[in-house]
Amino acid sequence: MAQQATTPANAPASEDIIVTAQRRETTVREVPFSMAAFGGEQLRTQQVFSPAALVQQIPGITINTADKSLSIVAIRGNVSTFRTATLDTPVAYFMDDVYYVFNNDLNANFYDIQRVEVLRGPQGTLFGRNVVGGAISVVANNPVMKDDYFGEVTGGNGGYLRTEGMLNTTLVDDKLAARVSFSTEHSDGLINTPNQSGHYGQTDGYAMRGKLLFKPSDRLKIILAGDYSYTSGNGGAIQLGIGGNQTIPATFGNFTDARWTNNDYARSPYSQRLRGGYLRGDLDLLGGTLTAITGYRMNDSHAINDDVPTGTVTPVFDRRQDVRNRSFTQELRFASAPNRLSYVVGAYFLSADVSTTNTFNYSPLPGSATGGAIRPNPGITNIVRVQNGDVRSIAVFGEATFKVTEKLAVVAGGRFTSDRKNITYHAYSNSDPGAIAAFGFPGEVNAAGGKTWDAFTPRFTVKYEPVRKVNLYATFARGFKSGGFVDNAYRNPTIPLEPEKARNIEIGAKTRLIDNKLDFNVSIFDQRTNNLQNFSGAGGIAHTYNGTLQMRGLEMESVFRPTPALRLSANYTHLAGRYTSLRDPLVNVDYSGNPAKFAPRDSFTVGASYALALPSGATLTPQADFSYSARISTDDANTLRLYPNLYDKTEGKTLNARLTFEAPSKRWQINAWVKNLTNNFQIVNADDITSFLAVPGRGATYWKIFTNQPRTFGLTVSLHP
Repeated sequence: MAQQATTPANAPASEDIIVTAQRRETTVREVPFSMAAFGGEQLRTQQVFSPAALVQQIPGITINTADKSLSIVAIRGNVSTFRTATLDTPVAYFMDDVYYVFNNDLNANFYDIQRVEVLRGPQGTLFGRNVVGGAISVVANNPVMKDDYFGEVTGGNGGYLRTEGMLNTTLVDDKLAARVSFSTEHSDGLINTPNQSGHYGQTDGYAMRGKLLFKPSDRLKIILAGDYSYTSGNGGAIQLGIGGNQTIPATFGNFTDARWTNNDYARSPYSQRLRGGYLRGDLDLLGGTLTAITGYRMNDSHAINDDVPTGTVTPVFDRRQDVRNRSFTQELRFASAPNRLSYVVGAYFLSADVSTTNTFNYSPLPGSATGGAIRPNPGITNIVRVQNGDVRSIAVFGEATFKVTEKLAVVAGGRFTSDRKNITYHAYSNSDPGAIAAFGFPGEVNAAGGKTWDAFTPRFTVKYEPVRKVNLYATFARGFKSGGFVDNAYRNPTIPLEPEKARNIEIGAKTRLIDNKLDFNVSIFDQRTNNLQNFSGAGGIAHTYNGTLQMRGLEMESVFRPTPALRLSANYTHLAGRYTSLRDPLVNVDYSGNPAKFAPRDSFTVGASYALALPSGATLTPQADFSYSARISTDDANTLRLYPNLYDKTEGKTLNARLTFEAPSKRWQINAWVKNLTNNFQIVNADDITSFLAVPGRGATYWKIFTNQPRTFGLTVSLHP
């Protein structure tokens, strides 16, 4: 439902964006499952510079990267909040078909992007890494055989400054071309910090990418690419929320209970270095295309999160994480030429070395539940957890499409995946070498383990086109996320967590109607995830366990173009999900029947733009979009709903507006924009940390909350030939 990548931002397009969700070039309308796609020009115009910003465009999904040690991504309620070395995420992230193995890789930004595809539901057949919840696939622009350039500068409030540039050139006519692109980003932050100088959310970053295109013949195309990015800053929008009777302990000091305010005394710095590259070859062979992709990725990151912002000089809970990941992927596939019988077959290999070091510094307030068991504030009880994981995955896959008639086609495919994971584990304490009974930690722990998980995940689809540009489909698909190893509160670190297995039944329609003026897509689905890998901090102790998630819903997308200049859009998602089986063994509580986390029951986006042609030949385009999401649960117990002053603020209401002027020559644009125009305050995640500050049940609860950003506004100037 996006503009084509080559379409100017101020001219609404009727053409479909070309996607490769089925490993061949098709339109969104031809893909027989729910997905959304956005062209690079549309993303740039709407100030979508990161994966997290996609939530304003796609209702029903959650992407929260405020905690720089962990990205929370949820599609249809499939979400993971793990920080362990061997557990995969249910929603996979790909860049140019190369898989990113760790969940904080989503801190990467968008620049020189051709398109972004968001695939909903299990992708257990053709997509690189077998996943249960969905996939985000980002495709960067490749070199072309011509000289081209692009430059853009954005300035905004809070000291925001972003630059983006691209240079494309032909080195050898019709044989060799190069493309170099970059982006930089700086912000002073917009979160108030009354107990320290500056603002929370300060960030600095830069990124660069280089690509070479080599065409030795008309049948062979080779691309060699490399990228590097570095980001540092001072955390995201983290603050303290108080539920119940709003009691503020005296030990909080100079505490300000205000929106977008971080009361901590200590900064929470982070830094991340991402780099890698890939080699891709596409060879026209036997009427089809043989594709080989070799990728290598590296992630080195460091984050400090003072999870409980208070007036105490010593943070109540200080968590530090160091990540060092190395991954190699190899994919080989062949896509036949479109015919009555067409097919895709291939093989996939992943080798990853993933290392995480988590340092936990506990310093609960005197009189709190945890403070009665370990050293209270300002003392510090320290635990360090080091995990080194080794992951090897192999897969073979195939899918065939047979046209029974010109209007009816059947699709059948499957993927066999074998994942082997090994782990070495070391946990110790710098402050308390002996036992820490409050956490069940027996002192120093050294352990190692390994296991292999296998799965076959099929997909069957029936597609029917009763009339031209009306596509109906019914799909049955399975997905698989292999198991891994968890520490269960610093004990039994080699006990494996069972693999997730998802089953999805979906029916839908993708249409273009009213003389190409209306696009209307709708899907209804029933998805079940068994052995849901769940993380919990209940009782003040991090631990994991399996459960079952049942999710049913409806997803609708529409674009109406009554005139060439006017574009109206409306997207809606309804999610009805609950845990049909979920018992926390640590606190012995059954959460079965509770709603799925990070799955708003109703959410929608509406937008409008009008390209006004001026007498001079210039174009003036006003645009606006509004997104709404209902209140959400952020933990298994769903206790946030008991505190309306916090729960009501998980409801999202965001209005964005833009005004674009494009010169008559079409060479330059000026874009004035404002995001969150009404300055709506929203809680996007909340963790109950009462046990570190007080005794539960005494009339007040305390939550570490992550929020959206306040109103931001600015001006963007772009230049191209």
